[in-house]
Amino acid sequence: MTLNTEWIQQQLQNIIQAPFTIVSWCSEMTAEGQSADSVMPNRSFIRDNKLYFPFRASVGELAAFMVEARHLTDRERQLVEALLGNMEQMWQNGAQLSMNPMYSEEEQMNRFGQWLIQQAANLHNEEEVPEELQLHDSLSACMVPILLNGEGTQEGGIAFPQLHRLLASYFGGEVLLVPLDKQSWLIMAKKELLLGADDERDKDAETRDADFTESLEEVLTAFSLGLYELIANEWVGVFHLAVSKPLIPARNLPKELNMLWETIHLGKIFHVTEHIHFSWELHLERLLNRIPKEQRILFLEQLMKSSVILKDPETAGTLDIFFQLDCNVSETAKRLYVHRNTLIYRLDKIKQETGLDVRTFNDAVLVKLYLLLYKVTKRK
Repeated sequence: MTLNTEWIQQQLQNIIQAPFTIVSWCSEMTAEGQSADSVMPNRSFIRDNKLYFPFRASVGELAAFMVEARHLTDRERQLVEALLGNMEQMWQNGAQLSMNPMYSEEEQMNRFGQWLIQQAANLHNEEEVPEELQLHDSLSACMVPILLNGEGTQEGGIAFPQLHRLLASYFGGEVLLVPLDKQSWLIMAKKELLLGADDERDKDAETRDADFTESLEEVLTAFSLGLYELIANEWVGVFHLAVSKPLIPARNLPKELNMLWETIHLGKIFHVTEHIHFSWELHLERLLNRIPKEQRILFLEQLMKSSVILKDPETAGTLDIFFQLDCNVSETAKRLYVHRNTLIYRLDKIKQETGLDVRTFNDAVLVKLYLLLYKVTKRK
């Protein structure tokens, strides 16, 4: 079994936006400070300003992806290392999903998807996953759940085999792809495929490598961005991704599926320009969405008598960026491509019209709540 190196090369170039070259392994290709007799390193290394990612394309065949080191950040380098390392392991081990011989893989996942939807609709009636699906081992591992939801895709949607091959190649290991309906899929990949088999975050703080200081959220965010770009090359139409933190699917998967559906729903309401939504970033939105409509309207009316300026798209957009950047005037002006004084003028105008200065903490909180409540109230 061999690795589809040309396809991987193309995907790396699309995501990193830099040229990758496949080179055969030779004794001269050693990391600086290593001897020619050194074994092929398990991780990437830099030599002559070039970054090498070694891999085993097939039994007995060594090679490396090469790219100019300046094109990659430390985080991108670590993600490529994890991706290639787990891909190699997948191809060496044969990468098989545990499944009942009486079902094809697609039929197995379709049956599991229908069972999962029924369980999510009635959380009080907890049932075990049917034994005939033989998914106990897969669902007992720690996995990252991702909900893929499309809007107006091509008739019939993307085919199961096509999407499954795409995901297996990207994650580099066992991936459960569970169809939920014609436009929605639940993707579950083992945590190790995203964080690496020997996750450095588990080490003692004093011995942890300085390169592994990213939080779990940052890694999941970076991986999701790459996944979105990958699927966008194959998917016709708009689609959304909802991502949660790792969990053991055998324990609370139906409840987690409901959380992912809610995350998609909240993302579409509160963050209409975004297509990747993270469950851990929507706590406030989730709370506000559950407030009865009458109470939301009452709060909006009591907060300010004249709120026309906050309903202006330009003003709302300015405030969204301002809050995203922690109320930093200089950074917001850069993001909006306006002069700092122009932004200050806009903020002064908001204060004049509403009596609230968003550069102060208390007023910023009130305006943030107003904007969120207005979004959810207007759309319901």
